Amino acid sequence: MTSQDDQPDKLSPLVSVVMPCLNEEKALGICIEKIQKTFKEHNIDGEVVVSDNGSTDRSVEIAQSMGANLCHQPLKGYGNAYLKGFEHARGRYLIMADADDTYDLTMIPDFLKGLQEGKYDFVTGSRYLGKGEKNITWLHRYVGNPMLTFILNLLFATRYSDVYCGYRAFTREAYEKIRPVSPGMEFNLELAINAQLAGLRIQEIPITLGERLGESKLNTFKDGWRSLRMMLIYAPNKVFLIPGLFLFGGGMLLHLVVLLRLIQSEGRALGVVSAMVALTMAVTGFQILSLWLHAKTYSWSRRFDRNNPFILSFYKLFKLETGLITGLLLTLTGSAIMAVLVFKWLNLGLTPLPRPEFAAFASTLIIIGVSCFFSSLFISAMSMSKGEPG
Repeated sequence: MTSQDDQPDKLSPLVSVVMPCLNEEKALGICIEKIQKTFKEHNIDGEVVVSDNGSTDRSVEIAQSMGANLCHQPLKGYGNAYLKGFEHARGRYLIMADADDTYDLTMIPDFLKGLQEGKYDFVTGSRYLGKGEKNITWLHRYVGNPMLTFILNLLFATRYSDVYCGYRAFTREAYEKIRPVSPGMEFNLELAINAQLAGLRIQEIPITLGERLGESKLNTFKDGWRSLRMMLIYAPNKVFLIPGLFLFGGGMLLHLVVLLRLIQSEGRALGVVSAMVALTMAVTGFQILSLWLHAKTYSWSRRFDRNNPFILSFYKLFKLETGLITGLLLTLTGSAIMAVLVFKWLNLGLTPLPRPEFAAFASTLIIIGVSCFFSSLFISAMSMSKGEPG
């Protein structure tokens, strides 16, 4: 299938199959043997990389005795093991698979085909396309995996059928674009999300999940929550922008209605209660919008939004001084209004103010102004970490 001429250099193999390992003595040898046999049958110049995550059984001994490229990751976690393994791998093409004999490792050529033909950058298996999910536990098969896949497809406009499959292949260039950082089981979701955000060409191929040899390391609820949390953070437009705009815009509009007395009932206008509602909505909305901008800046710093028109336009206009001055002006304006109200209140002998809703408006300006001031410092630091876009 491949030859030595396909290699980037004579010292590097064409393919690296990376497997995380934590006490997998029952299946590790079987997996390595299958991979090596597949390499030989299809004339693939490849290596097996075993990333040991602190095994206390015979896993390390087995990997060494079978000629695997062994590395050690002292930091616990599925993602950490893969990060070390990929760092240690030397191949042009990278394949990830579990060391528990659940994946059909004779399918390695099928995963490589689209990559070598240049049609795809990221190939992932799916246990649902070909009815190969029978060995997934009931909860994961019918609830966890389908739910997480649905949410991810909804948030990121993807078309995955099995987002948590751990059998994948990609070019080294694709991996450098994805740049995963997750330490735990959510590593799989980060790969899928970042592949989409980085604009990679994605292919799903059907696989069948076999019975696991050894003990599963998956923590259903903990890993499920971490995965959901990651998706929410990585989808700032839907999670932050829409509710942020609604709350901030609604709050400022309500402030305007209250201050100008645009809505009245039986001669009485909206008052303090409405003003406090407006304060809560506007401040909460502004904080959510700030989180959205932080998330977008983070995404840009990871290069996924490097061509985003909004981000590019924003950073052409945004300077640290602009944010600081805006925050300072809002804070001073709100403080001036509040000072006038306090002075008036003292002159009235501490009796209730005739228009106390102005105090809520002043508080809104002060809180937003201070938040703007410090958010500008934080966003400026994030943008400077990669250099301002030109």
